[in-house]
Amino acid sequence: MYIVIGGGGVSGRMLAENLQERKHDVVVVEQDEGLCERIYAELGVVTVRGSSLDINILKEAGIDKADIAVGTMYEDESNLTFAILAKSFNVPSIMVKMRKPEYERVFEVAGATSVSNVTELFIRHVMMEIENPNVRIITTLERGKAELIMVRVPKGAEIAGNTINDIVQREDFPKDSVFAGILHEESEIITIPRGNHEINEGAKVFMVCQRESFSVISEMLTKLK
Repeated sequence: MYIVIGGGGVSGRMLAENLQERKHDVVVVEQDEGLCERIYAELGVVTVRGSSLDINILKEAGIDKADIAVGTMYEDESNLTFAILAKSFNVPSIMVKMRKPEYERVFEVAGATSVSNVTELFIRHVMMEIENPNVRIITTLERGKAELIMVRVPKGAEIAGNTINDIVQREDFPKDSVFAGILHEESEIITIPRGNHEINEGAKVFMVCQRESFSVISEMLTKLK
């Protein structure tokens, strides 16, 4: 895919590096000449020097043929303008980094198809590390409405030894949640769970759940006897 990244800071560089390794065609737009030279020299990624908010610079970067445009700049206002310009070129997928949650609706109106709230993700990650280190959010889905999570079943967990059927038939099991995979501690093999699969101590369970069900699922799978 052809991907234009607005901003060559830490987020932009790391994203460009990962996309380049996966053989995507990537162009980074960055005002700072030194950063442009560094990105090209270290990563071999094509850079265009100039403002990501300048329509002519974006044309030079090939925004009119982009499959994806990603705004990684620090200020929400900059990423908002970038999203509006990308939308004007009918870019199919527009992704932006967001710091202030009050901008989320504005980003959606502006045409952003994916909004990453970096501040909220950081806070939730820290809180989980403090309160329940057995739970991880792998990624958010449907603009934050659902999540793919990983739960490590601790030793002495109440749920250990139960089958998938046992768990989903519980009255308190959220019906909007689905088991997506199980990484077994001993074999280190991921299996697609079926109804008769047992959940054992030490297993890492992957689930897709609605955001509102996150706390119920995490408590259910980590509660001790």
